[in-house]
Amino acid sequence: MEQTALGLIRAIPHRSTATHESFPGRGKEPTWKSVLTSETIAPDRSRWIQQNLVSESSGSFKRMEVVSISGKHYQKIDNGPWLLKEPPPPPVVPTVAADPRFSKPRFENHAWLIETLTEKGRLVTVYETKSRSTREQDGKEISQITTSRYWFRDDGMLLKRIREFETVGDPKILKNSTVYEYEDIKIEAPIM
Repeated sequence: MEQTALGLIRAIPHRSTATHESFPGRGKEPTWKSVLTSETIAPDRSRWIQQNLVSESSGSFKRMEVVSISGKHYQKIDNGPWLLKEPPPPPVVPTVAADPRFSKPRFENHAWLIETLTEKGRLVTVYETKSRSTREQDGKEISQITTSRYWFRDDGMLLKRIREFETVGDPKILKNSTVYEYEDIKIEAPIM
């Protein structure tokens, strides 16, 4: 259902707000938190804003905004001016040989319906999945657990996704949440 919903999203104007957090020692306060708001109007308009709200290291930007319209790319970092930038290079996907220290992972996946509710006059169904990936590394088994919760609107559109990642034996937990919106999306070139 998630893949189908993400396929539907590509064809329509949408906004996603993704929050990424790291909680070492399973604490209540994150040592790293970043929010990425992304807007897209197909075929050639996009805007994203990344805000680093809590950072383990200083010196990096606190806010970066990028607007792309018909092949023109504008960028603004923190309170600096808007700059017209060259298009970003296409991503390079490295080819990596299999590392002999790691075994091929084994997967266990479970999914279930949590609830059905009404939100803004629409039927919304909530699902949860739990995935466990176990592999051997240097003679020890390492298990990673991903717990995800999804909110789907009655037309198949994804409204929200929350994921929590943990490695068994590691006290750090990573949390990602994304909220999707499909109304009032406008992307204009910045005034330079």
